[in-house]
This record gives sequence, C-alpha cells and structure tokens, in this order.
Amino acid sequence: MYKTTGTLSKDVRSPHTSVGHYLREQFPNANVRPLQEEYKSLANDLVVDSMGANPGNVGTAFDVIVKLTLNPDETPRSALMRFLLDLDYREVVNELANIVGHSDDSELVSRAAWGLALCINAYRAGPAAPQVPNLVYSGDFTLDTMLEQAENAAVEELTQLKEVADKHLFPAVTDSFVLEASFDYSAQINAEADLITEGLLLDIKTSLATKNKAGARPDTLKNTDIYQLLGYALFDDSNKYNIERLGLYSARYGTLVKWPLEHILALASGRDFSLQTGRQDIRNLLHKDAS
Repeated sequence: MYKTTGTLSKDVRSPHTSVGHYLREQFPNANVRPLQEEYKSLANDLVVDSMGANPGNVGTAFDVIVKLTLNPDETPRSALMRFLLDLDYREVVNELANIVGHSDDSELVSRAAWGLALCINAYRAGPAAPQVPNLVYSGDFTLDTMLEQAENAAVEELTQLKEVADKHLFPAVTDSFVLEASFDYSAQINAEADLITEGLLLDIKTSLATKNKAGARPDTLKNTDIYQLLGYALFDDSNKYNIERLGLYSARYGTLVKWPLEHILALASGRDFSLQTGRQDIRNLLHKDAS
C-alpha cells in the first residue's frame, strides 16, 4: 500500500513513506554528498540573520512577498480561505495584498506580508493559530490592526530578505513563470513547487543553518532539499513544465544555485538514471495504492 503523509514536502523527509523510501533507495546518501559539496562551494555567506521573529511566519511572509512581487494583482488564495465567505475579511486581505504587490514603502510591504502570513497560518493551522480568528470574532480585524501585528524584528528581517531577493532572485525570473506549480499527482498528494521559470524549477527556503564550531552559520544543502527537488521532477509525469534544470534559492544567503536536471539525476544516483523510468516508478507506486 502506498504510504504518504498527504504532501510531497513531508513525504520526502521520511524514509517510511513510499516516495521517501524510493528516493533514498535510488539516490543514496553517499551519492548525494557530491551535490552538497557543489552547493557548499557556491553558497554565499549569511546576509540576513535571525533577529528573533518567528521563523515559520518569516518563511510564509517571504513566500507572500515573492508571489506578489511577481504577480502583484493576485491575492494568495490561502490567505482568504479561513473566512472566505466573510466580505469584510476578504476586503482587508485584498488590501494587504495590494500593499505588498504595489507599494514602494518597504516597511509597509513587510508589515502587510506579515499580516497575510498570519491569515495563511490561520487557515493551515486551524485552532493552533487563533490570532486572526480572535481578531475577526472580536470585530478588530482591520487593515490598521493587521499592519500592527509585525514586530520590529519581523519588519527588519523581511525588508532585508526582499532587498537580497531583488538582487539575487528576481533577475533570474523571466516573463514566463508559474507560481505554486501543481503536478500530475497533486490530486492524490499535495505537491506544489514554489516557482518554475523557463524550464527551471526553483525551491525557495528561508531556513538558517546551524552554527558550526567557529560560531558561523555556513549555508548547507540538506538531503531532503535534494529529494524535494527530485520529487517534483519525477511527479511531472506528463512533462507539463518541460523541466530542464533544478535549483534552490536560499533567501537568507542570497544563494541561487541551478543544476541541469540530467546532472543532478546522474550524480545523485551514481549512474545513468532514466527520468522516464523514474516517472514510471512513481506512477507504479501510485497505481499500486489505487488497486
């Protein structure tokens, strides 16, 4: 039986899911290490350190900034979903999105992105994220209130992350791009890539590396980062996106690394790995579950 957590990003982290087991079997640790060394040699030094803001919300807010910078007129649907039928709620969320997408005031953009991130977390986490629902139920969910939710640390981190992205990420995105790209099996397993542009599939992370013995935080590429990129490539069974390169943007370091898909498949597998066969393997796993 096919074992899954329900999302590809979680599946790749565990060797006990079907996809997680398959990826570790086909791309063992010993073969993944050369890619990690390649990444290490290309990675930049830390640019945006943590200033104490909630790291999960920073990640969500930065995702919002990326999406609305590239597509400024489309409010992230996940920010609307918690109170989708509440017209007042939707108006405030749309106002926040309009600020992120169109304002030149960097502090205001960061505050609005933080507010949108709280709305997204209210939808994703349910009762575990009561801040936005409490404001809605008390009648205090207003634009001004949501702009006040971000602490100074959050504003500063997001402002710096946006400045770094302006230099290192956005110039690499062409006029042809897809955000939150879904794949052939997304109906069975939630799988959405952050960004695909001209055959380049990019995963975006805001994680901060752990300190080494010298007290520095050199950027690292985790096994699961590689497995997630490979998982997306294998899930594109119909070759809908014509993926030719895989890449990762590390937002706190301004590191953008890209590999030809054939290179990462061969190096991580240690052989001439057939993309077509790999996609067939994933298809067989899913069909086995269906039968």
